[in-house]
Amino acid sequence: GFDSQKYVDWAIDLLYADFESESLIILAGLNGYDTEEKEEYFWKSIEELQIDIKKSDYELIENYALFTARQVVENKLKVLDGLNIMLEIVRATDYDAKYRQFSDIDEDIDFLNHYEYTIFNSGLRKDNVEEYVKSEFELFIEVESLNLDDNIFNKSICDKCGLIAKPKLKNKRKLFTSKTYQIWVCGNCGSDKIEHFSSQTGKKRIIERLKEDKKTYT
Repeated sequence: GFDSQKYVDWAIDLLYADFESESLIILAGLNGYDTEEKEEYFWKSIEELQIDIKKSDYELIENYALFTARQVVENKLKVLDGLNIMLEIVRATDYDAKYRQFSDIDEDIDFLNHYEYTIFNSGLRKDNVEEYVKSEFELFIEVESLNLDDNIFNKSICDKCGLIAKPKLKNKRKLFTSKTYQIWVCGNCGSDKIEHFSSQTGKKRIIERLKEDKKTYT
């Protein structure tokens, strides 16, 4: 489903950015030509400009995810179209924690439509779906710009002690019965008043804290 016109658009963008080669100039003028001819001059341009395009599949997916997020935030791509692309990325990366929040949002949209409640995103409502999803894309870009360790996706912030750490499961007994169930609690003080990084509120709070800590130690 690739639109070969993107080769031409790419060439034009590079010419505007003061890159130049014989094949790049030809490629920029191939609007309306066959895909094969555009592709031929694309690869010639790559060679002439000595552009390193040796990337792993994971790096290419990372670049595509960030590109998609920026397109949504800059209103160049419809929000729900961007969400569908991210769902493809979630599946392609075997539900990598970096992208899984988009799958959680999609599941919650389905729950809202069928059952009038959400599981993962308490701030998501029928009247703010696009706004909420766009906010998730904005946070995705911010997280990527901070170059955080992948362990951050498994952490939470505690209301009681303020620690950002991986939470732990704790057994809790139901009232008036001997039955127990498990809840997530702070890995430091054991409080259940925590916000996980996977939620928008948790993500925002953790990002702000990390920024403050960085200012403190620089």
